[in-house]
Order: sequence, then structure tokens, then C-alpha cells
Amino acid sequence: MIQRIQTVYLLLGALALAATGLFEVPWSDPAAQRYAWFVPSVAGLVVGTAATALGAIFLYERRKTQRTVVYGLQVLTIVLAGVLYGGLYTTGTLTFTDPTGILWSRTIVLLLPMVAYVLFRLARRGIESDIELVESMDRIR
Repeated sequence: MIQRIQTVYLLLGALALAATGLFEVPWSDPAAQRYAWFVPSVAGLVVGTAATALGAIFLYERRKTQRTVVYGLQVLTIVLAGVLYGGLYTTGTLTFTDPTGILWSRTIVLLLPMVAYVLFRLARRGIESDIELVESMDRIR
């Protein structure tokens, strides 16, 4: 299970999403005070997507199902980014800088869903190459 590169990508993607909870930006931003839906939806998407990514690791024996789950993870990550960016945009706080300089915590929080999406895409590519390898071995027999 751990020898497969997609397991590493899925684990890193889950960790990238879980790291979103370590920063105060989504939880104490003006979007959190203005919109009642913002914090529960971001928290639910982060926890749900990260937990599904960890669960997808154990689907290694059923590669086609794992590929479908990882595709769903990619969609959920896009939805998470949309909710996060949308909430910050509507309150006017979707910025990376202020007069004092770069807002590093906000920049990191805004980049983490993109990093997770790329990692999930790499995991799906690894799963697809495994599927192709198994199918080519079946043709040889």
C-alpha cells in the first residue's frame, strides 16, 4: 500500500487540507462574521475532503473505485476553493498584501486547496497508470 506513489500523494493532499485548520484566516476573517454559512461549509469541506482522501488510500485493491473517489476529491477541492475564495471575495478581503506587506497566513491558506488539488491529480495519474499496467499484464496472459 505505502509503496504506491498515489498513497503518498493522497496522504500529502489530506495533510495540505488539514493544515488549513491551523491558520486563523478562514475562522476569524470578516467573511466568518458576515456570513453564517462560511465557517461551517469551509470546516465541513476541509474535514470531509481530508477524511475521504485518507479513506481512499485503503481502496488500493479496487483501483477503478479509487480512481472515481479521487476524481470526487478533486471536485470537492474545487468546491472548497470556490467557497473559500467566494466568501473572501464578497467581503473584499481576497488580498495577498496590505500596506504593511505580504499577508503570509492568508496566502498560505489560499494556496493550500490548490496544492491539494495538484496532489490529488498526481494521485489519480498514478492510479490510472496502475490500471493500465494491470490491463497490459492481463493481455499478455
